[in-house]
Amino acid sequence: MISAAGATVLNAVLQRDHLDFTVTSEVLPGVERSFASFSAAAVEATQSRIFAGVHFRNDLTSGHRLGRDVADFVLDHFLTRRHRQDEDDVR
Repeated sequence: MISAAGATVLNAVLQRDHLDFTVTSEVLPGVERSFASFSAAAVEATQSRIFAGVHFRNDLTSGHRLGRDVADFVLDHFLTRRHRQDEDDVR
């Protein structure tokens, strides 16, 4: 859920999904993972929970959907662009 929400917000704010980046592991020193997009990282994070035996696929499918929905709500209600008129009203 968190990775899906994060990827959705980053896609919206940066206005693109494709961005090559590398992350390091906090648990396994020296281990790095490279991704070509935020959504690819979110998918791998989701799948890692299944491979670790922590969740079942249906849990993560629902969680991924919920994460996107939460991100959409945040984008619609909190990370909205301020309009010139709104700025003038505050002054």
